[in-house]
Amino acid sequence: MPGHNRTLAVAAVALFVTLGACSSANGPTATPAGSGGPAIVVSESRRSLFHGTTLDPPLPRPTQILRDTSGRTFSIADRPDDELTVLFFGYTHCPDLCPTTMADLASARGQLPASQRGRVTVVFVTEDPERDTPGPLRRWLDGFDPAFVGLSGGNTATQAMLKQLYLPQTKRLPHPEDPIEHPDDGGPHHDHDTYGVEHSGVVYAFGPGDSTLIYSGGTKPGEYAADFSRLITSNGER
Repeated sequence: MPGHNRTLAVAAVALFVTLGACSSANGPTATPAGSGGPAIVVSESRRSLFHGTTLDPPLPRPTQILRDTSGRTFSIADRPDDELTVLFFGYTHCPDLCPTTMADLASARGQLPASQRGRVTVVFVTEDPERDTPGPLRRWLDGFDPAFVGLSGGNTATQAMLKQLYLPQTKRLPHPEDPIEHPDDGGPHHDHDTYGVEHSGVVYAFGPGDSTLIYSGGTKPGEYAADFSRLITSNGER
């Protein structure tokens, strides 16, 4: 059983995840997952091949179904077999971690040749659905890459996804230190200084070939691009 194997693996290392409040100039704080579930294993044999951390056995793709900015259903588990799906949780009013991460992923995707770029889907799940309604979320993502997929979370489905991925649950924080106003949805119905959102800062890359890589901070666009290209080419160019 995969869970049993993770628990007993000789090279097992407890997965540390980043919990970022997106409100501090000092950046996020690394904390252990501490979920009580089986340990995640770092693959010793493949670690030197990638800038990200390889999980072995790989984590299964989340099966929960969310809605994208067009109102259509989207499932990470049902993506094409040859696709590399990159997943990140956040919110558009985040003043630092989220825009930096999305800009880095956009730059990384842009560095890939067209044949590979079309096989990389970046998925951003907002954990602030009250402010990140479909229109503002879509416009925010378009500022990085129009191909990015935006999903509405902050619900029981994403709570289950976070648990499956060994990530801390998202928390709402009153009176963030560094709030920002979204440029196109400000107004009397939005008090942007009321709360911030504390969320995971981990980037997940799923497949192709059932691989799972994680990135917990400090990864450069060129390093993402190199990993993405290696994952795609190692599982066959098409």
